[in-house]
Amino acid sequence: MAKPRIERSLLFPNKEFRERVRKASKDRGFRSEQAFILAACEREIRRGDDTESVTQFEARIAATLMNLAKQGQHLQTLVEAQVAITDVLLKYVITCVVEPPEDALPAARVRARLRYDKLIRAAAKELSNKNRDTLRDMVADD
Repeated sequence: MAKPRIERSLLFPNKEFRERVRKASKDRGFRSEQAFILAACEREIRRGDDTESVTQFEARIAATLMNLAKQGQHLQTLVEAQVAITDVLLKYVITCVVEPPEDALPAARVRARLRYDKLIRAAAKELSNKNRDTLRDMVADD
């Protein structure tokens, strides 16, 4: 039983193009012009499928980047809030704390240094192990 065939005539735009197709099919080792043309059609169809998958991949990358941008914005807002709170707290402390007299200044500095070290140690306990080591190194360096 013969294979069913679907035929289509092909009209070349000009004689030079037809000659280029003949030469290319011969140079590339195809049995005929038809085999060359069918291979070119197959390659174009596959390329279209690849283009669709690339487009989907690009869409996933764009969505991931948008997600990262939103997370970065949230982190920036959080940092700005922390800085604002720290600024207000510092202004409050500066306003409320009385400066020691000149003769008691060296002893006050020593006590302040001890309180500072205690504060850093307390902060180090609240941080993750990675950051805790960094803060301990800072305390040890002082």
